[in-house]
Amino acid sequence: MIEIDRDRVLAYRYAVQQLDRSAAAIDELAVLPLGVPDSPAGSAVQSVRTRMPGAEIPDALALAWSVRGSAHLHRVADLPRLADQLYPLSDADVLARMPIMKSVGAPLAVFGKTVTAMREYSLEPTDRGSLSAAVTREVPEASAWCRACESTHVFYSLYLQAGLAAGIRLVRESGRLRITAAPNWHVPHQTARLDELIRDCLRVLGPSSIADLAAFLGTNANVLRPVWSTDLVEISVDGKRSWFAPEATTALSSPPTPRGVRLLPTGDPYLQARDRTQLLPDPTHRKALWRAVASPGALLVDGEIVGTWRAKKAGHQLQVDVTAFRTLRSTTRAEVAVEAEQLATTRGAKSAAVGFDSI
Repeated sequence: MIEIDRDRVLAYRYAVQQLDRSAAAIDELAVLPLGVPDSPAGSAVQSVRTRMPGAEIPDALALAWSVRGSAHLHRVADLPRLADQLYPLSDADVLARMPIMKSVGAPLAVFGKTVTAMREYSLEPTDRGSLSAAVTREVPEASAWCRACESTHVFYSLYLQAGLAAGIRLVRESGRLRITAAPNWHVPHQTARLDELIRDCLRVLGPSSIADLAAFLGTNANVLRPVWSTDLVEISVDGKRSWFAPEATTALSSPPTPRGVRLLPTGDPYLQARDRTQLLPDPTHRKALWRAVASPGALLVDGEIVGTWRAKKAGHQLQVDVTAFRTLRSTTRAEVAVEAEQLATTRGAKSAAVGFDSI
């Protein structure tokens, strides 16, 4: 067993996720195999520009409902493989990902039926509500009355998680979501490459326990254990039993020291691993960063989360309010101001103003 500490894990994650701004091209970003979360809308572009300032999103990238049914930015070429990898393994896997499906007989079969319906009704461009209504008619056994919508519709978690297998692509236009299906799409029926996805996760997120990786994928450890590769390397991270991809152990052994200030949006890949205690040891700080709703972004300084931030556009200016967990040096504050100007450009503002507070 290899023994390492959290500092080395965080340094590795910082480097492998190219927060050091070492990427030469967008389509080479190492975070793309798992996707860049786009919740809230537009945050994926900011995550990309945090790694490559000023970058424009090429047509080779697209939004799709993927990991945990959430919108992510991916390489279009990666999506067929990812759809195979994320297709549920069993009835138990479906129930782990979507507990609401416990009311349905043969959950895996119903998942497949939903995928077929999603595909059929998205071959022409549509919107979220119209597609949901069409799928609800085809899958009434996985539908229920929604008090918020005052209508009966297909289980929302099922609707989202069936989208990738159906080949659905998402386009945001003027605040609205347009949905269409990729042409010439092979609909998967059963995953056969989840072990490959596990290795991708470990390479991008760093050493993880089986339970943490299962939580990242939205399932549970009992589902992953039977497909857990026997050649994965056992790692002890400050005494916590974890696993890692053997081909990346050299990079983990001596990662470069993280340098720089970054304003990470809510959902940035750096924040996605489920080792939150390791990432941010202070429970008060974790509570401030990860909220049930409307979480702020994270202020990252030399690989450590040292505060949170929120931004609001007022006219032509973006107001960025930082809440620090510790006293920030003047040089750090100056770098925050530089990053805020980049954020302003992404948000369509001409300039940024930064305010500082402490927790």
